[in-house]
Amino acid sequence: MNKLTIITLQGINITDFATARNQELAKVKTPWVLFIDSDEKITKALKEEIIQAITSDEYDAYYLARRDQFLGKTLKYGETGRVQLIRLAKKDFGKWVRPVHEVWEPAMGSKAKMGKLQNPLLHHPHKSIATFLEKINTYSTIEAKYRYTLGKKSSLLQIVVYPLSKFFYNYIFRLGFLDGTPGIIMAVMMSFHSYLTWTKLYLLWHKK
Repeated sequence: MNKLTIITLQGINITDFATARNQELAKVKTPWVLFIDSDEKITKALKEEIIQAITSDEYDAYYLARRDQFLGKTLKYGETGRVQLIRLAKKDFGKWVRPVHEVWEPAMGSKAKMGKLQNPLLHHPHKSIATFLEKINTYSTIEAKYRYTLGKKSSLLQIVVYPLSKFFYNYIFRLGFLDGTPGIIMAVMMSFHSYLTWTKLYLLWHKK
């Protein structure tokens, strides 16, 4: 595809994912850019849809759905069940922001036209519970430091209430229980991520 550059981040020793993505974006010479992670897979149907999308000037960027594969099951509910990410866009569409859980935002004042692809990215993020916990620990540290630089505070009440609320929101309100055992494990893990983030943020403000 001479109209498209595909950029894959390995995620090794990266402490600011937005900066890493923007550095790669600055090197692009083709009109279009597609960002995928090393644990994501493009299906044949999605590939064909991408090829068709970049031959048209109807849109400046596209949302891609992402489907998590966890413990042998495709998660359809909970926090990961409805993920939509801007991953395909023209090279001058905008820039990435946030050091972790980063998003691709349109340039200031841009009137970019947004489209949506129908076929999802397949995501295999966690080979085991151990690697899942390792990623949660790393990402929560980056997120806590980011919130600290923004002047956001944490409290003992937030450390307790936010993780519990996150669990019930994902497992009950967003129907995570319909994903069976993988669904409850995912809800617990996301709640634990929230707990670690708020706790680490609290400790940053109260360090001696």
